[in-house]
Amino acid sequence: GLGQTEMRKVLKAYSIYNPKVGYCQGMTSIAGILLMLMPAEQAFWCLVSIMNKYLPGYFSAGLLAVQLDGRVMESLVHDIDPKISAFLKKKDVQATFYAIEWFLCAYTRTLPWETVLRIWDMFLCEGVKVLIKTGVTLILLAFSDKNVRDACDSFDKALKYLKYKLPGHLLEEDFFMNELLSLHISEEQFKEAHLAQLAKLKDNFS
Repeated sequence: GLGQTEMRKVLKAYSIYNPKVGYCQGMTSIAGILLMLMPAEQAFWCLVSIMNKYLPGYFSAGLLAVQLDGRVMESLVHDIDPKISAFLKKKDVQATFYAIEWFLCAYTRTLPWETVLRIWDMFLCEGVKVLIKTGVTLILLAFSDKNVRDACDSFDKALKYLKYKLPGHLLEEDFFMNELLSLHISEEQFKEAHLAQLAKLKDNFS
């Protein structure tokens, strides 16, 4: 259909514009939401701006920038709720198992459309920290109830619950955004977590 044709045009144009990055699957979700909101040429230039300003390195080989932001998210969860952090660590549910899709697709495959639009409003104003903060909110909502943590007594159960089985009312626009906006993470906390996790990531590759 027309939508698929426009999508191919935008993604092909980007792969020519930035051959070093080329095309990655997650771009389809980002381009798709842009095409729902604007004509193809505007969607292309908006995609360029998002990639350059907000998601540099996200689609590079090894996805190191995504891995780093996943670690930052895990670190912030630990600071806010050590019990949930300990639970995830015990079940070996690492950010690489779920956050890559969250971040690369900017939650377009995770949250209801109305919630996605609200998050994108914030994302386009404040940048990638909104994606991280959204992930922290999802994790806290998923596992704040001890009964849920007890029921998720294996790696598979915990991961499937987080990725696919969260109750719909938790993700509903007004409720989710209230939770997200009430989560206060300072610029200093983001910076400290980023620097600490960057150092650890560099050690792993040294």
